[in-house]
Amino acid sequence: MALLRAIGFCFLLLVAPLGAFLASYPQLVADALSQWLGTAVSRGQLGLAFMLLTALCLRIDLGVRRRYQQRQALVSS
Repeated sequence: MALLRAIGFCFLLLVAPLGAFLASYPQLVADALSQWLGTAVSRGQLGLAFMLLTALCLRIDLGVRRRYQQRQALVSS
């Protein structure tokens, strides 16, 4: 559990698989999203959205890690 918390749940469960999928099939994903949303989606926009999602997940993971460390500090005191 400590290893998962150190790596980050959001990173491990969301960002890594999504990044691998986007790296493998960028044009296919862009075309599918364009069709689904009804507007043009470029590979650059996909990259930007992925970076924003990564930043959000990093913020969540850091918050989880910070709360865990604070809890551990209170328990050990």
